[in-house]
Amino acid sequence: MNEIEPGTCPNFYLWGESVSKLEADAKELTAMMEMDKVIPFQGAVKSFSIFMPYYENAGKAEQFMYHLRESYSIARDCYDRYQGILIVECSEEWSKFGYNPCLEQFLHFIREHREVCFLMLMPTEKNAKYQEVLFGEFSKNQLWIRQKCETMKIQECMTLFCEDAERSGYSVTEEAKQKLSGLLETRNEMQLDNETLVLQLIRQIQLDKLMQPETEKQIGEEDIRTVSGLPEKEMPRKEIGFRAEIG
Repeated sequence: MNEIEPGTCPNFYLWGESVSKLEADAKELTAMMEMDKVIPFQGAVKSFSIFMPYYENAGKAEQFMYHLRESYSIARDCYDRYQGILIVECSEEWSKFGYNPCLEQFLHFIREHREVCFLMLMPTEKNAKYQEVLFGEFSKNQLWIRQKCETMKIQECMTLFCEDAERSGYSVTEEAKQKLSGLLETRNEMQLDNETLVLQLIRQIQLDKLMQPETEKQIGEEDIRTVSGLPEKEMPRKEIGFRAEIG
């Protein structure tokens, strides 16, 4: 960010295996750009977001573009044009199925609005074979910075969990560590990254124990409940911003 001169901000293509991590990194990046005023902002808001579902026919593409133009108009307000940041959270199906000609309407919108800084959030499974081709289509339009959003390693998450527990005066048994580590190894981070999950988990355990003051300040195996994102569970999609419903 320090190397970007004001007024010349490129677009950003963030990709990774966790929607929550992509969202968190996008929010941090957006806050930095707003604070540093890397582009001349103009409009009702400095940034807004929209969810882009996967579509492969002209009708659904037009539905998405209608929602996009409507959101753009709201953000622009009374100004002749909008100058700000547009965060586009893509369905993971885009990296799974890749580019199709119906995406051209959106790519044309990018070309038309060079005063807007686009942040593409592209969740992708490991070894998604269409990832490179998809980015290639976006990179034909203006300058893009591509960045992978890495999630925290299992051991780092375990250290975070134990240190957070110890700061609150709790000890963690070896059985609890083994159970949590096993759960983290098998769960899917697509909707919620492991770092966020363990922080939520430790807060919930602490709350449960505060409601039972007679219990000892120790986190045991029985306190590690089943976590979300395991293979047998299917979590609902989490979206941000102006969602475009495609029926």
